[in-house]
Amino acid sequence: MKNYIYIIIVLAFATAFLGCAANDAGNDGDESSETLGEMMSEGSSFSGEVNQVTFMTDDGCEIYGSYYVSGAEHAPCVLLLHMMPADSHSYYAFAPKLAGAGYDILSIDLRGHGESLYKDGDKRSFEDFSDVEHQESVGDIAAAKTFLDEKGADTSRLAIVGASIGANLALVYAAPDEDVKTVVLLSPGLDYRGVKTAPAMEAYGERPALVIASDEDEYSAESCRELKGIAGESVELKIYEDSGHGTNIFEPQPQLETEVISWIGAHI
Repeated sequence: MKNYIYIIIVLAFATAFLGCAANDAGNDGDESSETLGEMMSEGSSFSGEVNQVTFMTDDGCEIYGSYYVSGAEHAPCVLLLHMMPADSHSYYAFAPKLAGAGYDILSIDLRGHGESLYKDGDKRSFEDFSDVEHQESVGDIAAAKTFLDEKGADTSRLAIVGASIGANLALVYAAPDEDVKTVVLLSPGLDYRGVKTAPAMEAYGERPALVIASDEDEYSAESCRELKGIAGESVELKIYEDSGHGTNIFEPQPQLETEVISWIGAHI
């Protein structure tokens, strides 16, 4: 009798273990659907399409992204640029909220990050990039705008949200492109891997910009203050306490998502 009970216990344990293993394996195998479904914000009013897209840069990089189509007529566009090391997953909670506010959103993996690993057929990682190659990432933004043009989006009213080196790239790209009506810069620096923001801010002129950092992130906070000094009243500066770097600031500052959406709505 004791042996019989022991066998039942062992079988029950094995069944539970195998069930857990199967669930884990299923989660690993369904990563893309979880990303676009469960990872999207439940608080979003977005009910449009989300498409996984690819396009090429002028210098041969294949760029991957998520394209949120709001369905609104003549919707303005917002580009989302992640920090390093990261990818477009950084914005999967925020992007549908923006799209739900009536914008077409393109969130991309910058070259060497996420799925955007190939240039002219050769696999490349940002970890091996020279500073010049990081600076060339501005071409990813130009290609993203071309993609949106080809989709019939209204790129004459464009906003760019960037984090860390993505913020630097956003400002460098925006400076000569008057279609960019505003930028939101999360933890920019004066110089990340040779992508410099002071001359870009001067060239950006009097267009509005929202510049954000956390006080313990001393280099970025001081860089933000200097960028504010260059641009003057056209820049709104927010310095939070103990809130991290780049897109990580959204977590301890949950109201920031709404503030960014309101900022874009007022200036695009």
